[in-house]
Amino acid sequence: HRMVLNKAETAAFANEPQNRCVAQRQDLLNKDNTGFARTFSGSFLLGPSDRLYGPFEKPKTVPMSHAFGMVPEQHEDIASSELCGTCHTVHLPVMVGDRTVATSYEQTTYPEWAFSAYRTGSTPDGKLPSGAGPLAASCQDCHMASKTPDGKPFRSKIAAIQEQTNFPAAENSLPASDIDLPVRSGFAKHTLVGLNVFLVEMAKQFSDVVGIPLSDPMMGKKGVPPLDLTQQAMLDQASNGTAAIAVTDAILDGGELRATVTVTNKAGHKFPSGVGFRRAFIDFAVLDADGAVLWESGRTNAAGVIVGQDGKPVAGELWWNDDCNGRVKAAGADRYQPHYREIMRQDQVQIFQELTTAPARDAPAQCGRHAAANGELTTSFLSVCGTLKDNRLLPKGFLPLDQRVKISEALGAHADMAEDAGPAGTGDDPAYVSGGGDTMLYRVPAAGLSGKPAQVKATLYYQAIPPFFLQDRFCTAKGTDTDRLRFVTSELKLDGTRAANWKLEVVGTGAVAIK
Repeated sequence: HRMVLNKAETAAFANEPQNRCVAQRQDLLNKDNTGFARTFSGSFLLGPSDRLYGPFEKPKTVPMSHAFGMVPEQHEDIASSELCGTCHTVHLPVMVGDRTVATSYEQTTYPEWAFSAYRTGSTPDGKLPSGAGPLAASCQDCHMASKTPDGKPFRSKIAAIQEQTNFPAAENSLPASDIDLPVRSGFAKHTLVGLNVFLVEMAKQFSDVVGIPLSDPMMGKKGVPPLDLTQQAMLDQASNGTAAIAVTDAILDGGELRATVTVTNKAGHKFPSGVGFRRAFIDFAVLDADGAVLWESGRTNAAGVIVGQDGKPVAGELWWNDDCNGRVKAAGADRYQPHYREIMRQDQVQIFQELTTAPARDAPAQCGRHAAANGELTTSFLSVCGTLKDNRLLPKGFLPLDQRVKISEALGAHADMAEDAGPAGTGDDPAYVSGGGDTMLYRVPAAGLSGKPAQVKATLYYQAIPPFFLQDRFCTAKGTDTDRLRFVTSELKLDGTRAANWKLEVVGTGAVAIK
């Protein structure tokens, strides 16, 4: 609530004490950028230390100023997506040892939105090329609900204080004109959730280890447990605001079962978005009349590892040998699961993910979407050099590259941001042109099944902390933080939750009869 975003204010406050180190940070992370793009990776400037910005007109200033010397002030920039975009665009150096060999965009959630049908087409500094999208909505519109489920605006006071009209009389109280607050319409909930139910469960089960309290001491016994509220908001968002999945044309013809599965992205950015190791995948199963599984692509074991019909991890699922003494020997198609348009085997799985590589050890560092991804697969934020695959679901109305470049330049960035926010490794799949989701065909030979197929079902799962990420952490990092992570993840109990077996169920079709 103290961020300043427009050019006039950033210039006015750039040399103030609270921003003394920000210019150095911007030069380190965004030295070739200008304007708003200088603030990427959380390199934003702050306004005066005695001011707090909010969206409401004419806030009462006396209570806050009287209590702790802060003055609330209306500022329209607080409702802009750029407030979120400064931290949700992560531009980092690519490191080899202690050398910086390139820079890359490790996260592009804000640009993904700015290039989508959800873009508002405006910033605190004015309009952007291509204007507003047909589904224009800010980050706050989706992540800070200001209306009830039936569409009625929330009504609330900005803060609860000792007002004259609803508290017992007190000596030396300020007059009602200074401290009585109006009820305002459009107050927004500060829930701000993604889908990391796994982290919430860690906080609930290991509060002392993680350092997140189970209750709000300000609320007393009448307060709703904050972690329960957060988790329920995540589950609601998974069910209603993330994606949809459907099976069409499930037919048995000529000894082959064919079914088309379509996933629709409801988010205003890629799904998954944020840190590159998050992933989603489709579990597609062929069932007999009694519901027994005859064939399945996307089955997992209890640790969330995707396995084939033999129970072994599918190609590319784990990167290291069990004892961490070396990487799994794999090359070419066995290195990872590519993007599929047709799936015909149980060890082929549609995984929506970004897979990045570190700089190759035996070659000069050539990084970016145009460079060959010859290095080792990496989950390090400071090693994102090449991209083998990025088939995360694009948002609806994703703009072509030339328009994305114009928006990037208007924000003060360059063409690499427009490129890094796009897909990779998806070939000529039309779903990755204008976005909105993905469609794939499953083809299953009926002759190889152990029973008569009668129905199919498809389920979309999400893993905020997938097994390959944890394995890479445990095999490459040492110290108390790694030990703490190993303890919490190995002892976490997820049975009976929607994240059982280390996978969060987002949406599913249920059983669909085969024609």
